[in-house]
Amino acid sequence: MNFDFEWTALLILVWRATWQAFVLAGIILCLTSTLHRWISPKFRALLWAIPLARLALLLIPASGLSLFHFLDFEKQNPTPATVISFVETRDTGLTTPPDSLQPDHRMIKKEAAQEHSASQAPVTVPQEPPASTSISLSSCLLFLWLTGCCIVLFRWIGSRITLARIIKNSERLQDTGLLQLIAVRQTRDRLWFPVRCFVTDIELGPSSCGFWRPTILLPQNLWTDFNEEERQAIVNHELEHIRRHDVLLLLISRIAITIHWFNPLAYLINNRMRREMELAVDLATVANFDERARHDYGELLIRMAQQTQKPVGALPMAGKRSALRARINQLTSPIQDSRTQSALAISLLLILFVTGLSDVAQTQEQSSPKTKQATVSPKSEAVPDYKKSNQYFITGTVQDAQTGKPVTGAEIQILVASEPDPDKKVLKGTTNKAGQYRVEVPLGSVQIWFPTLKPGYWLKPEECMRALATTTEKPVVTHDIMAQTGAAWNIQAKGNLDDKHFRHLVTVNEVEDDDKRTAWLKGEPVSIQKALNSSISYLDQKGRGKLTEVGTSGKYLVGVANQLIELIVEPGFDNTHVVSLKRLPDSDTTQMVDASGKKATVTNATVTLNKGVPQLTCLYEALKPVGMQKLVGRVVDVDGKPLAGVRVGVATGTKGGGSYDTGDETQSLRHGNFSLEVPVYGKQNPGDHFYSVILTKDGYAAMDSQIVDASKNFDLIDFRIMTLRPGYTLPIRVLDEQGKPLPGAVIEPGTAYALRRQAVRTDVDGRAVLKNLPSGVIQASVRWGSKMKWLNLVISQHKKENKEVIIHLKELTNSTTNRVEKLKPLAVGQIAPEWNITEWSDGRARKLSDYRGRVVVLDFWGLRCKGCIEMLPAQKKLEKKFAEQGVVFLGIHTADGEMSQINKIKQSEQWTIPIALDRGTSILDGATCLSYGVQSYPTLIIIDADGKIAFRSDVEPPQDRTTYMRILADASGVKWPPAKNATQAEMVEIMNQIQYTLLNREIDRVLKMKR
Repeated sequence: MNFDFEWTALLILVWRATWQAFVLAGIILCLTSTLHRWISPKFRALLWAIPLARLALLLIPASGLSLFHFLDFEKQNPTPATVISFVETRDTGLTTPPDSLQPDHRMIKKEAAQEHSASQAPVTVPQEPPASTSISLSSCLLFLWLTGCCIVLFRWIGSRITLARIIKNSERLQDTGLLQLIAVRQTRDRLWFPVRCFVTDIELGPSSCGFWRPTILLPQNLWTDFNEEERQAIVNHELEHIRRHDVLLLLISRIAITIHWFNPLAYLINNRMRREMELAVDLATVANFDERARHDYGELLIRMAQQTQKPVGALPMAGKRSALRARINQLTSPIQDSRTQSALAISLLLILFVTGLSDVAQTQEQSSPKTKQATVSPKSEAVPDYKKSNQYFITGTVQDAQTGKPVTGAEIQILVASEPDPDKKVLKGTTNKAGQYRVEVPLGSVQIWFPTLKPGYWLKPEECMRALATTTEKPVVTHDIMAQTGAAWNIQAKGNLDDKHFRHLVTVNEVEDDDKRTAWLKGEPVSIQKALNSSISYLDQKGRGKLTEVGTSGKYLVGVANQLIELIVEPGFDNTHVVSLKRLPDSDTTQMVDASGKKATVTNATVTLNKGVPQLTCLYEALKPVGMQKLVGRVVDVDGKPLAGVRVGVATGTKGGGSYDTGDETQSLRHGNFSLEVPVYGKQNPGDHFYSVILTKDGYAAMDSQIVDASKNFDLIDFRIMTLRPGYTLPIRVLDEQGKPLPGAVIEPGTAYALRRQAVRTDVDGRAVLKNLPSGVIQASVRWGSKMKWLNLVISQHKKENKEVIIHLKELTNSTTNRVEKLKPLAVGQIAPEWNITEWSDGRARKLSDYRGRVVVLDFWGLRCKGCIEMLPAQKKLEKKFAEQGVVFLGIHTADGEMSQINKIKQSEQWTIPIALDRGTSILDGATCLSYGVQSYPTLIIIDADGKIAFRSDVEPPQDRTTYMRILADASGVKWPPAKNATQAEMVEIMNQIQYTLLNREIDRVLKMKR
């Protein structure tokens, strides 16, 4: 094989993409300049994405419609794709043994390959002269190009790591107004992935990033330099970026710049696209603003541009200052987008997409090798049956709350959170003629889960979910349910009801607020402050059933068969004696009148009468299967040896939405290979789906694979080689406040699907063993009835250090879930309050007053805080330096910690200072943290000899933060700002040096005051 020829061909591809993108850019520049008022910014941004896509795609399909038929500069040198032969099969390193059921990864699309190779002869590459020993020009150019690509790529990856670190070290947004705004926009814009919002004290501008995990990053100074309306405008701006999926356009530009790093054209096109993106977002943000509000928004943009820096890898609100004039001008005279203008823009987009992203059709054709593909798939792994215990039951009666009469036929559902088998996760029982039910459950924690009553009955919100727990002393727990009554209506769904996605359920929600109900019907965001009265009932196999009125207002929204129906019932209306129906003009609303003249209306459903009884009817459109997605991969251990018998599950989702465990499973074979096929349903493009595999095997750390996007053609998804690392065990014991064991407590580790499969229940002594855990710090939740705790567990690579963890559960209170008021840090110069802690790591009792006359350094930190652990080298260095001067160093951990895990970190990091566990139930309600006004971690507070606060690290410096950090960096002998391509280890080292310099200076200052 002549590599010099292939390198030359690659360079030709780069050149071809360059000149074609130049042509496209020129055309788009002319169009957007001449039709500036006819093409809105949102379409102009998409137009500029086309030449960027051409730069990113070195190979594009050939077409007779290609724009470049008239501009082919290379007619005498065919596109390299037309002379490269694919007859030779390359070894990928994933071989298939003769006795394996796993198909060869190299042999895909057998029928297509055979048909193609039967009709086409392979193209023969002309004989090349012997390779010269000297380095050719093409080799040098390729080396320079690849070097530049690698540098740009590594800088991009570094920026993403830096951004991820900033997000990880930031605090979750606590502003209830902004959180409510995000929730409203989430519902209104139908954003499938939940939007996260973080607040950081690092100087940067408001930004958004992430596709699968959309994230908004806000600087701390928004709450000091901007009012509430300005903050809402900023968040709306970032939410608009997320709604438009602008990160995808940013990804295209990143790929194009990585490939064409040497080409100024790539940067020019990128700048134009970014400018139009910001113009489009501005236009959408101020769509409903009046002239004064637009003026204020323009001033806001100017202020943001003057004082903010953007983090690499995110979309900043301020954008480039060079584009600011255009953005301000647009606010004074915004473009009004009409249907005609939109149709014109869409037509131009389609024309340029088809003609610009297709190349000149060639007369030569390629051939593909004949391949073979195995058709036998491995059997799914058998899941062991749950070991039933016949000792524990939830029992009770369901009664009419008004008459006390029993309610028969009520389906009682009980959720078992620790059960890995989806078919056994919800246990069911039905009430008998006496209204009694009895459901067998495992020992310990379970939950009443939305019982379904027969038509005419409904439950108040507090009756729909109730945490319960059985014990060895009380194996039978009685829980009575009081049912409310309401009128029942006939309803029917029509369509393909055999579709597996059709849910034979009818839901009713009482929405008294007319404005909220109207907005909900229109798909607009609605804020609900408290749980709604609701009911659930079943439809039969023919789609017939009944819905039940709930509450007293008579104002309902009914969900059934992909439809949302509004039902408004006047008090006293008799739905068994309806005398007339009337379709209200220019609406989808039908009015009903009963014999007494009372009225009811139904919107978005047809109504028919049968002997005075109305029936509501709606239509369901079935979701059809669109194909099968095949997944393959190979699992090895840390030594590269294949692992057989690995349980392989599948998680899938759609872009812009969440994900779920499909329940499809298989096992890896003796060479570590696995293969399985997953049916794909839905109206969406198969290319909008993504997949990951869930890997578990006893003795190895459970893990989820990376997420891989599917193609619209159901091309094979190869997860390639995945390495399972050693798994570790951690014994747990769960006790109540009095130290009594809690049997049947549910312990669920991690947030990954694979880790959640390791959930366990404690035995009669409150003990359980978590298995197959990765080393490091993992999150876990522990629940027993209404008692619950979230905590972080330290998993050591040294098995002997993974000793039993004692967890004390308390009743879950509101203080553990939210903090209403923003705390104000206790100011410098005030008397430091006495701490209120649970225990010290060395078991000794201490009071702040014991250290009067000495300088005290308090380190407020938490195990979940990665930065707290990373700053330990600076802390230990300070402790060593000032030990002889009598400075006291103490740590106070957030209230959600466990002392056993704190001591574990102390031991592994050789950290010797005493650590206190704050009194409280969570990171939000720690008594000492509240009294000092601590909001971020780590926070270091220096207390002078008189017991006054002399310094605290969580307040803004007296000068500009950039200048402040540069001064500290100069004093530390490090460069600031750090290099953009600095590694995480280098960043940690820099921050440790700056931390040491700052605290060393402040402690020296306080010691001098003492003298």
